[in-house]
Amino acid sequence: MQFSCESKELAQSVNIVKRAISSSNNAPIFSGIHAILQGNTLQLIAMDNTYMMNKKLDVNGEEDGELLIPAKAIGDLLARFDPDEVLTVQQLPGEKEMTLKAAKARGQYHIPLMDPEEYPAMPLLQGDRTLQLPEEIMGKLISTTVYACSTDASRPLYTGVYLEKSGQHLTAVGTNTHRLAIKEVELPEGDDSEFSMLIPARLLKEIGSNLNGELPEPVVLTLKERQIMAQVGSLTIISSLIEGKFPDYKRPIPPSFSNRTVFNRVDMEKAIQRVSLFSQSDYNIVRLAIDADGITLSSAVSDMGQGKEIIACQTVGDNLPLNIAFNSRYMTDFFKNCGTDRVSLETNQSLSPARLMPEGDESYTYILTPVRVIF
Repeated sequence: MQFSCESKELAQSVNIVKRAISSSNNAPIFSGIHAILQGNTLQLIAMDNTYMMNKKLDVNGEEDGELLIPAKAIGDLLARFDPDEVLTVQQLPGEKEMTLKAAKARGQYHIPLMDPEEYPAMPLLQGDRTLQLPEEIMGKLISTTVYACSTDASRPLYTGVYLEKSGQHLTAVGTNTHRLAIKEVELPEGDDSEFSMLIPARLLKEIGSNLNGELPEPVVLTLKERQIMAQVGSLTIISSLIEGKFPDYKRPIPPSFSNRTVFNRVDMEKAIQRVSLFSQSDYNIVRLAIDADGITLSSAVSDMGQGKEIIACQTVGDNLPLNIAFNSRYMTDFFKNCGTDRVSLETNQSLSPARLMPEGDESYTYILTPVRVIF
């Protein structure tokens, strides 16, 4: 096997597929990257027991073949070359190592190889259902929901985004039970099929990081029993879906709200970031005292001192003034992803769930559970 390419392209591709390798996997074979050269196309494949990635890139192929390269060794080496370095990768017949030559650095490096015949083949799913989404829509669904998912592996139902299709209407839901993000979109085209799936946040984050805004390409999702395949340009990912019944996400949403407060997102976000510096709790609690024309933000008095700011707002409602407290990070997470300069906060009582929405956009709903504090 022999090919040559620029270091930048190879390093980027290796770094992408390396993320499929689990640090806790006990099978040594899964610590490698399977490189397959056919003509001028190089495939890099990495996987663990439930997650697989295949990245294709163009190279100058000289001799077809396959290698199983230790991921850490090749990744660490590639990270130390200049981006425009020209590399030649070669394995001579009968050798159990690969040779990497760097033209600019005038270097030669030898990496012991693993046996590629022991590496599992990556399947290509022929799915029961296929969903093709424009890149812009896929990006919005991911950015507005995936951050709300739980990272607690002991609660797997909440570590992914629930995607529900009803005709051309698509709903994405992320929650960790303390907050709930719901994004609804209308597909530009599609059939009348109805189905749902619970997609791991890990997969969606990988899709999001590989979207190309300059040359947008559709994202193709293929479902086969309890597996999903995502195709994003030259990257293919196969993952197990999360099993189990997702809870009724509409149930925590109050049927109505007694107060509606509108404010500038940037002003609120910066104020929360400053005031929350004085909060010592694990939840970074920030208190909001809401009145008709202002919101007073404050932190508890602690050894670090206290912070307080007043943000201008317009509030209409029957339950004023209102004191309510939230996890400050949960609020700023929404502000970073809502996409508007004006935001509305709808409330009832101090301990009732509240709703944040971008002003003028009813397709995005964010429900927050208040924190019980003493004002």
